Amino acid sequence: MSEREPSHDDAVWQDLVARLESAEAAPDPQDKDTPGQDDPRPADAGNPPSRGPSAVNFPRESPPEDALPVAGPRDYYPAEPEDDEFVPPEPAPLGTGEPLLVLAWCGAVGGPIALLLMAMFWRSAPFAAVVGLIVMIIAAGAYLVSRLPGERDSGDDGAQV
Repeated sequence: MSEREPSHDDAVWQDLVARLESAEAAPDPQDKDTPGQDDPRPADAGNPPSRGPSAVNFPRESPPEDALPVAGPRDYYPAEPEDDEFVPPEPAPLGTGEPLLVLAWCGAVGGPIALLLMAMFWRSAPFAAVVGLIVMIIAAGAYLVSRLPGERDSGDDGAQV
C-alpha cells in the first residue's frame, strides 16, 4: 500500500472545503436562476471540473441577500411557560399546631423512650414514675385514636397528595 502525497491531500481537502462552503451559500433548487431539468444549460456551467470520481459539482452562485437563514434540527426553542400554572397554597407555619395534639404525640413517642432509658440507666426509679409513664402512653394513644375520622368517604382509598 503506497503512502499518499501530503500536497495532494491538502489540495483535495481545500477543494472539499471550498465546495462545502459554496454549498452552504447555494440558492434554493426551486429558484428560477438555477438550471433545472427543463433547462438546456448543463448543471455544471461555470464550475471548474471536479477532482475524483465521486465529487459533486455545486453551483458557485451567491444566495440572494434577503434569503432567510436555514433552520437546522437543533435550532429548537422551547415554548414560553404558561402563566396559569398550578401554584400550591402557602403552608401553615410550624408553630400553629394544636397544643393538645402536640402534647399527645410527645407522650406517645416520648413515653416509651423514657421507659427504655429508665430501665437502662435508672434501675431504682420510683414505682409511681413508671406507672405515670405507662398511664401517659395509654392516654396519649387513646387521644390520638379518638381524633381519627369515624368513617371514610365512599370511593376514597385514603391516599392524599
